[in-house]
Amino acid sequence: MGNNKDIRIVLSKLRYKSSPELSYGINLPFVQTTNQMIEYDRTSNISLAQVYDDERQKSTIFRPVGKFSILFKNSYVGSTNYPPFENNLVYINAAQAASDQCKSGANAVLWSGYPQYNEFDFIRTDYNVTGYTSPPDNHLTFVSKSASSYNWNFYMSYPYNNLTNKTMTFFDESSQNYVNWISGDGLPFVLKNMMEGGDSIVSFKSPVKHGLSVGEYVELSFSYNGIKYFEVYSLGDGTVDSDNYVFNIYNYGFTGNIFTDGTSGTFKRVLDVDNPSDTTSSYYVKQLKIMSNVGDNNLVKAGFEQNIFGKTKKYESEGFTPNKSARVSVKEGSQSYLLSFNTDFDLNGLIDNQKRPITEIFFTVIWKGYFGWTMGPKFELKEGFNFNLPLVNGKPSNWWDKNNPNSSAGFGNGSYNKSGKNFTYVKSLKKGDLIDGDYCEWNDYEQKERVVSNLFHKFTFNTTVFDIRTKPGPFTNLEGYYYQPNHSMTIRVYSDYIEDAEMNPNFALNIPDYSYFSTRENKFLWRDIYSYGFRDPDGRGVDYPFLNGKHYPTKNMTFRIIPEGTNYIDDTTINIPKSDNCE
Repeated sequence: MGNNKDIRIVLSKLRYKSSPELSYGINLPFVQTTNQMIEYDRTSNISLAQVYDDERQKSTIFRPVGKFSILFKNSYVGSTNYPPFENNLVYINAAQAASDQCKSGANAVLWSGYPQYNEFDFIRTDYNVTGYTSPPDNHLTFVSKSASSYNWNFYMSYPYNNLTNKTMTFFDESSQNYVNWISGDGLPFVLKNMMEGGDSIVSFKSPVKHGLSVGEYVELSFSYNGIKYFEVYSLGDGTVDSDNYVFNIYNYGFTGNIFTDGTSGTFKRVLDVDNPSDTTSSYYVKQLKIMSNVGDNNLVKAGFEQNIFGKTKKYESEGFTPNKSARVSVKEGSQSYLLSFNTDFDLNGLIDNQKRPITEIFFTVIWKGYFGWTMGPKFELKEGFNFNLPLVNGKPSNWWDKNNPNSSAGFGNGSYNKSGKNFTYVKSLKKGDLIDGDYCEWNDYEQKERVVSNLFHKFTFNTTVFDIRTKPGPFTNLEGYYYQPNHSMTIRVYSDYIEDAEMNPNFALNIPDYSYFSTRENKFLWRDIYSYGFRDPDGRGVDYPFLNGKHYPTKNMTFRIIPEGTNYIDDTTINIPKSDNCE
């Protein structure tokens, strides 16, 4: 009995009053609980669970997988005299065009309709359409291997740098003027003097969410009597959701023309007016770096999964098509897709735009349009932000004009000629290329980044081969489709608390190299990175599969192709209320 302290022998007559006296025996099991130590034996027992976790925490190799559900509404009707395109529309004037063709001849009639869904789908399936993708007189000879790269290109990217010198523009409806500013100057506003509860206030309206709270301060781009810091007195102007876009300061009797209605400028968020050097936010356009090439991905259908809107099809009878050929045209589709990569992404040694370890990567989807329906001479892929999407007096904002260099995505166009016509497409990116991302705010004291406005791309139709214009003219600002190219995937999570440590050599080893040093408070600030598989009480953390030394993170995404003028705001975040054992 090597562990006799755990055994207590009680006589039977002492167990309770009047208990009988009995004889007992104890059976001793022949169980060995100790091992003999052998000199020079270096073997040891290990925990497989511990080995698995150690390998998991040390691994920096990722194989991301994403599922895309496409939401698309085919919205633009056009016409063309290019036979391969004309013979493959979803017709809207078939009866009238067929009648006119009988009277005046085929070449004199313009058939109008929508481009088919294959022109926008992630994977084209029109590989055997005579006169379009197969001879004779075809537009292109279809290559099956390129079915998933004709329309869109897919990449992985990571946050690399901050751009503080990007020119930004938004349209102010109240003044009917365009307001320009530089990304690093802060967030834009247009002010107005108002009354609130009998108090005089100056109200500042921004086209983006300001991220402010009552009691915080703002640093304005101009000063009043040498003062440029003002406390946030209240939020909103009484209209729906205005608390996120409008903040107010108390009017103590400002004189002069500094706070005149319609004045525009920029502001920066300040947490502590007594410590502005540490607590003032910075603003920038996040720049991403491409980590893959076009051929590094595998795109396949996600089984039988369809979105809720289904597929829109139409039977085109032979008497109501320009080439007298019956077919089924598809206006809109509903297929979902799985995107994976056939290359490893090793993030070892990489740092993000804030010089910290990589905690998020991006699925980057770029419009290609190789069949030539879009772009056109001197038109290119454009980029802008949420506040550039709304129509201005029923037309696209001037930001999207082809002559505005500030809205260029900068990828460049390729082109080819067919039957005397020029077709353009967006050039593919390659590993190491830099592209723009979202408009963001960063605060050193909070050690947190906030997305102020998402980036969008826009492509328009090539009017020389498919004209959607209702009036003739050399238009430079055409209607088109928008989409969000960059979709974030979280691979590590920073804690919801901030660690701090004074400048002490005894604790220097415990301070991460990405910490921020406050010269005013003489201490380091940082957020810890949670381990893989750990989740805090609020559910923050990641727990992706880990196999063969690689992480396999996954994400489900909705990919929206948005027609011009759609009143659409992507704000799908649902905050789950905190609960405790009392509920």
